[in-house]
Formats: sequence, C-alpha cells, structure tokens
Amino acid sequence: MNWATMANTRSQFSDKSRLRESIRERLKELSEGERHTRSVRICETLGRLFCGRNSLGLFAPTPAEPDLDLLWGLGLLENHLISYPWCKDGVLSFCSVLSLSQLIPGRFGIREPAPGPKPEQLDLIVVPGLAFTAEGSRLGRGAGFYDRFLSSMPHSTVKIGVCFEIQCLSEIPQKSHDVKMDAVVCA
Repeated sequence: MNWATMANTRSQFSDKSRLRESIRERLKELSEGERHTRSVRICETLGRLFCGRNSLGLFAPTPAEPDLDLLWGLGLLENHLISYPWCKDGVLSFCSVLSLSQLIPGRFGIREPAPGPKPEQLDLIVVPGLAFTAEGSRLGRGAGFYDRFLSSMPHSTVKIGVCFEIQCLSEIPQKSHDVKMDAVVCA
C-alpha cells in the first residue's frame, strides 16, 4: 500500500466517523411521537414488500432506529418465517423465532434470539444503518458485521435498508466491501 492510498483510507475512515457522529446527533432531535409515526409508515411499506416472500430477516431496533417491533402488532408478519440476528465472535447469524418474546438482551444491549434453528435461506432481509442513499449505499455502525454477512448471501436475497428521513443522504463514502441495498424504505 502506498502513502496516497493510506492517506485516502484514513480520510475515508475519518469522513465516515464524522458522518456517523453527525447522524447520531440528528437522531436525538426526533421526538418519540415522530419516531412512532415514521416507524408505522416504514412498517406499512415493508409489509407491502414482504408479499411473495416467505423467509424474512429482521432486526431488533435500538431506541434510535425505526421500530420494527410494530410489524408484529400490525399483523404484517403472518404467514412468514421470521429470523433475527445474533452475533458470536464477530460473526452475524440469523435464527428463527415465533414471537418477540424469544428475543433477549445480547451484545451491545440489542435484543437477539438465543442460538437455535437457522433459516435455510432468507428471501428478504431488513438491514439497519445510520444512513442510506436512494441508490442503496449504506453507512453502518463501523464494525462490518452486516457487510460480512450480506456479502455471503445469494443474490436472490432482497436487501432492504430502513431509516428515518433525516438519515437519507445524497452521498456516503463507500469501500469495495460495502454492500449496497436493493431498496431503501425511508419515512
């Protein structure tokens, strides 16, 4: 690696770090009511995208993310096999669940299933992120768990990013290992 490449890598890391901090600050400005209203809209849109898909990968939201738990209450997960991620030794895996009650606090305080049956495949996976572009570029939290997992998925698995409108950006610095979304649902 030459110095120019190293400088560019450092610059891109620094740009992403500043961008992550900026987005976290923006998210603090959303009221609880606004989060809920926008989360309902996101879930209703996702429900339409779930049609024709059998096996779905979701994530348990942190307080700053769209509340995907609403999908259960809105009845949008009926007739689907549902899986959630859990992480061990830096590797993300998905395990099937029958209800939200099967999720327990895990690493980083994020709810996850106990290790158990894994889905044979995921037809569609809903992906968290700090920011997205309309073209599907994603800014994650920086650990690379989702990028590593998504790069191993078959091309037939539909990848949907979800975020609040303030997280939709026109541009996000990308590296070759960053995995693009097939669509982004934003409200």
